[in-house]
Amino acid sequence: MKKTILLIAASLLLCGALSAQEKVRDPKEKTQYNSVFDLLRAEPGVIIKGDGSGGQMPDILIRGISTNTDQTQPLFVVDGIITDNVTYLRPEDIYSVEVLKDGTSAIYGIQGQNGVIIFRTKSMVEAEKRAEEARKAERKAAREAKRKK
Repeated sequence: MKKTILLIAASLLLCGALSAQEKVRDPKEKTQYNSVFDLLRAEPGVIIKGDGSGGQMPDILIRGISTNTDQTQPLFVVDGIITDNVTYLRPEDIYSVEVLKDGTSAIYGIQGQNGVIIFRTKSMVEAEKRAEEARKAERKAAREAKRKK
């Protein structure tokens, strides 16, 4: 019974993970967007009311109006950090955008009930690459030290 439940849960997670697509932008591509909201308008299923001028967040709809809280705003995650306002992001600094609108947003609980928009910045991607290279160098040094013993 437990194996069956685990198998069903794993298949649901796998199907959900496959349905969400992260759009990675070409780093050499010149941005054609004036704001992060213009970038989001290009995402399928995202409706933006307003332009976000003056530092104000426009109304963003992914899954409509929530029946629990009458909120419309999706959850914003920038480099793994949950935030309420993304007006400070510049389109040329964004590496990828991922919009979660169905069951995949359930990993964020009730906060993700209106959908989730995940941004990864170029600086975070570079930091991840440097950290991975440092880990590889440490492992290589440890292997060589072990061989010398």
